Amino acid sequence: MMAPQVGPDSVSTALVPAAGYSSNEGLLGGLIFSRYDYRGNQQPFKNLLETSAIATTKGFFEVEARYEQTRTFGREIRSIADAYFYRYTQDQFFGIGNETTFSDEQWDEEYYFFRSIGFSFDYRIRNPIYKQGRKQLDLQLGAAVEYHIPYINNAQSSFALQTPNGSDGGWVNKLNTGLIWENRDSEFDPHRGNWAELELRAAPKWIGNYGMTTARLEMHQYFRLFNWLTVANRLEARHVEGDIPYWELSTLGDKNTLRGYPLNRFKGNSSVAYTLELRTWLLKFPEIYGLKFGGQLFTDAGRVFAETDDINDLFEGYHQTVGFGGAMSVFNPDFILRGEIGFSEDVNRIYIGVGYMF
Repeated sequence: MMAPQVGPDSVSTALVPAAGYSSNEGLLGGLIFSRYDYRGNQQPFKNLLETSAIATTKGFFEVEARYEQTRTFGREIRSIADAYFYRYTQDQFFGIGNETTFSDEQWDEEYYFFRSIGFSFDYRIRNPIYKQGRKQLDLQLGAAVEYHIPYINNAQSSFALQTPNGSDGGWVNKLNTGLIWENRDSEFDPHRGNWAELELRAAPKWIGNYGMTTARLEMHQYFRLFNWLTVANRLEARHVEGDIPYWELSTLGDKNTLRGYPLNRFKGNSSVAYTLELRTWLLKFPEIYGLKFGGQLFTDAGRVFAETDDINDLFEGYHQTVGFGGAMSVFNPDFILRGEIGFSEDVNRIYIGVGYMF
């Protein structure tokens, strides 16, 4: 349910329950809560709170929260705080490299599974250094703290037999800086424009258990076809160096990359990932609380690079998935509830979330 939006100078909230069943995790229940504060007619909002929680009868638990405000310390400084806690009863490890194998028989025998617990907190601020109309360049600074601990529940599992770096768990504490370029026509439902982020992170070993540096470049582009179809493109490249625990490796096969593959399917020092989405709103009922329904088609592609790979591997060995999904918006056009399914050569996976993936 959602409190209706009463105008641009307003507060809008959304609460969405979820329920289901998985043969691996048992009964599932969850909640998604969002709060949009537009008071003061600030654009795109004054502050935003997004939270989700999901739990199952077999012990899986995951909580995510984000709080974002467009003015901090009384200035035009944007701040973002992200918190995350999880308890995975079936975390997954397939090895390191772009050509790790998958077996239906081993999947059914839970060979790839292990248990893990972790949490993280990330705080960033964005200060505009150039602004003209929709065009804006921000300097970003931030810090993050995270802790992970794995538990081996099968001595013959891939995780237990390969014992990757970080198998004892530990802390990773990071400092980051970067640049963000923005000229999209909307943050929540963009149809035109571009967005790009260059991020550098350093995790000194004297403030954690592992020392490493990370560089990441992510770019989005949006344009319209036939005045009703949005073409959305996303390209991300990431590289990490140093004493790297397995959870900090460049990883593909999550809710943002190679959707359809099992969780954390491919790991390496570097990764390249690309997504193409076609989005449209199919049915609109503006007289019924602004209700509208949409759909999207997508394809994801990407690969990882381990230390044994070389420059000749840059143009080959890419994995690809395809999928489709639906979207719904009600009361508030910034609130978009999205669900989709991705298909890979290994398995198929379902995803549910608030907002488009990018």
